[in-house]
Amino acid sequence: MYLDRNSNLRVQIVSAIQNDIFTNRKVGDKLPSEAEYASAFNVTRSTVQKALKDLEQMSLIEKIQGKGSFVHQTKPHVKLFNFKGFTDYAHQIGAEAVNKIISAKINKDQYILRRLRLIKTDQSLTPMVLDESIISLKKFPGLDKYDFSKQSLYEVIRQEYKTYPSTSSLRMTAISANKEEAKLLDCSEKSALLQAEGIVHDQSGEVVENVKVIYSNYAEFDLTLGM
Repeated sequence: MYLDRNSNLRVQIVSAIQNDIFTNRKVGDKLPSEAEYASAFNVTRSTVQKALKDLEQMSLIEKIQGKGSFVHQTKPHVKLFNFKGFTDYAHQIGAEAVNKIISAKINKDQYILRRLRLIKTDQSLTPMVLDESIISLKKFPGLDKYDFSKQSLYEVIRQEYKTYPSTSSLRMTAISANKEEAKLLDCSEKSALLQAEGIVHDQSGEVVENVKVIYSNYAEFDLTLGM
């Protein structure tokens, strides 16, 4: 299999195996061994191991000691540590973060932005979150002029306004998907979804945005709780 040696090999291997899973495999299929992948891609086994670990984190494959790697899902289930790391995490796993603007309007000096955020792997798009941001245009004048289908909201806030989102206070609730949410998030109407709603603060404790995020069933979470 051809790889561009001047680009990130691990990312290319993840992309190639993803494409194979999406187009040729079904749940439970056994994948080639690390040695076979290393030979096919002409890379070291350690590079293959890192790529397989990325795929395992996406829940696309399951590694069983002594037996090998097996297809676990045919669409990515991405572990979202927090919503502000969405773009960075997409790049880390060799995918692309895609933003689709659902609506953008101004109401009494507040910019209200609704976006559907997806993961793109090869030609496949998987919806991850539907979010709504309410941001003061008094604090961030001109923010509504940016194209947030192509630019990261937090990157613009950091670079252009020298404001650094730092902490969030969120309330997590279970909701039932309405017709629009079901269509956008690729689930059945009235499916149970997780919603986070609250406030994001900057490094000085000032409000950056009021936010509401609805996570699709393709999003997963790891939580460590004190007892």
